[in-house]
Amino acid sequence: MKKIHLFSFTALLCSLSCENPKPKFKTGEDPHIDSMMAKIKANQKVQFDEIDRKLESHSKLQIHYLFVKLSVTENRISQMQESNIVSQIQELNNINDEVKARFEDQIVGEYLNSPSAKAYQGKITQKETFVFSSYTEASEKRNSFLISEN
Repeated sequence: MKKIHLFSFTALLCSLSCENPKPKFKTGEDPHIDSMMAKIKANQKVQFDEIDRKLESHSKLQIHYLFVKLSVTENRISQMQESNIVSQIQELNNINDEVKARFEDQIVGEYLNSPSAKAYQGKITQKETFVFSSYTEASEKRNSFLISEN
């Protein structure tokens, strides 16, 4: 009985080893593997390009231009007169809420301590801060408050 099992086991091994094994392809010979490798390489390139773009945008300093406009009323010769006070354009690298608040406070303080505000009981009725990415835009907007056509 042992001989029969041994014989059948040997026959099974022989039949398995005699089968034609699947050919092993080298890279460049199997189109499926080449297609997958091309997709992987393309995906890596997209990821690296995105990383490079983000690093480049963070490494460049973002310069912003801002100014503050105050709308004020002053009591001039028994009548209230409204006018705009516009600050100079400031060039700053990193603008956040803290920087804007400090700049606004500086402009408000300068007006309230000015001879005009003191002599005519000046009051601020409105405060606006404008931020631009180019000086040209900031200058055009600022001039729209300063230059009036009669």
